[in-house]
Amino acid sequence: MTGRFGTLTLRGVLALAALAVVALPFGVVGYLRYLDVNVGDQEAVPRAVLAEPALRSWRDQGSRLPAEAAPVVLAYHDVRPLPDATPQDTGPGGRYQYVVTPEQLDAQLTALEAAGYRTISSAEYVAYLQGAPAPPRSVYLTFDDGTHGLWTYADKILERHHMRAASYLITGRIGTHRPYYLSWAEIDRMAGSGRWDFQAHTHDLHSRVPVADGTEGSQLTHRQLDPATGQPEPLATFEARLTGDVDALHTDFAAHDLPAPALFAYPFSETGDADSDTAATAASERLIGSRFAATLTNKTREPEPSSRRSAAGGEVGRVEVYASTTPEILISQVTEWTAVPPSATDPFANAWSWRDEHAEPLSTLAGLTGGQAGPTYGTYLPYASADWDGYRVVADLRGLTAADTSGSVIVRTDSAAELTVRVHAARVEILHAGTVVASAPLPASDRHHIAVRVAGTDTTVTIDGATILHATSPPGPTSTGGFGLAVKPSSAHPLFTGVTVMPA
Repeated sequence: MTGRFGTLTLRGVLALAALAVVALPFGVVGYLRYLDVNVGDQEAVPRAVLAEPALRSWRDQGSRLPAEAAPVVLAYHDVRPLPDATPQDTGPGGRYQYVVTPEQLDAQLTALEAAGYRTISSAEYVAYLQGAPAPPRSVYLTFDDGTHGLWTYADKILERHHMRAASYLITGRIGTHRPYYLSWAEIDRMAGSGRWDFQAHTHDLHSRVPVADGTEGSQLTHRQLDPATGQPEPLATFEARLTGDVDALHTDFAAHDLPAPALFAYPFSETGDADSDTAATAASERLIGSRFAATLTNKTREPEPSSRRSAAGGEVGRVEVYASTTPEILISQVTEWTAVPPSATDPFANAWSWRDEHAEPLSTLAGLTGGQAGPTYGTYLPYASADWDGYRVVADLRGLTAADTSGSVIVRTDSAAELTVRVHAARVEILHAGTVVASAPLPASDRHHIAVRVAGTDTTVTIDGATILHATSPPGPTSTGGFGLAVKPSSAHPLFTGVTVMPA
């Protein structure tokens, strides 16, 4: 029996082994099919063919910029073809407003290359924010939401241009609503390429909810209303939900062998509402600030450049790229945001370097420099000059022939510390938030030579070679940077005949 039992056992083992040999390839194939389901095909995109005059123009723009400067951060969303899109679809408020086609992305990267920009990783950007030297002229490409188009189209385009980017993930949605979001298998391959790194865009708080002021707000920065009482949820409940979300996000990164995220992009660029819910805003800022090196928003209509100082203030601004963003528009925006040092160059050389009160480019400087019709207010390179400290603005003002005319030099234009130096024929004033904080008489004249020095929290005003006024601004990360001009005409039209800016 023992021998017979042993024989049967041996036969059984051999049979099982044979079955395993036959079945193993099918198991491997099945696993590979599983991976195939979770890794979509990549699509080749034809190389953009751009006109030589355009390339030459971008090269020329780049040649006038510093070789090293604060990286400019670009914010993209989805990348995919739009064969049925109309101009209304891709315009402001359209359903494809935030979708860039593969052809557009390739053309934009071609334009950036022509202007002399390279791309950097998240680690390089964080190192810069924490004090490392500014890298060669660069952009930091960020893509919010973690959409499937990054794998399908953007990855091959980055490879062609030898560029890299960061995908800001909503980790709770990875692998869902396919093919809209990336899968973890695709993320693994993207990470392995060396072209991508991954950062935080919440675990699953990328949605809007009814909030206290009767509108909707980001779930991350607003307390939800209790439907039964109509009152905001308890602050402790709100804080517990945020903490749980950030913990889950970090757990997801660790579970898929991704380095812990260092940067956080606010959903919808909503950082909270300090007016309607101060407590929730403070709680959100405290939690996010304690877990990440810096936060990012897309508030491109406000001077919040991608700089160390803006990061120290709690936010890094990004240039948002839309479906309607042409390569020409992109290069204009990126060069506008590229930091330049205070220098003795002529600020009046290009009207497009100036912005009106709505942050729109000026088409003419005649209202400021020619005593003619045109905008009578403008700020110079508001993004590129936001980190200035220790600089001096020197201006010649003439045409103060009427008692109610004046000309103003505005400094610290990127912050609540903005000061206006308003010069009349016989008086000079410093104003903060529209209120006169210092003033002095001047020898009456229809023209004055103005010098305004900004250093740290101190502002010094010198008129016609004599030091006249001092003002002190509150300390903070956004207390210096930038300048602008304004004139107030009446029966006469004052004008600036010369302006220079230089290190103090």
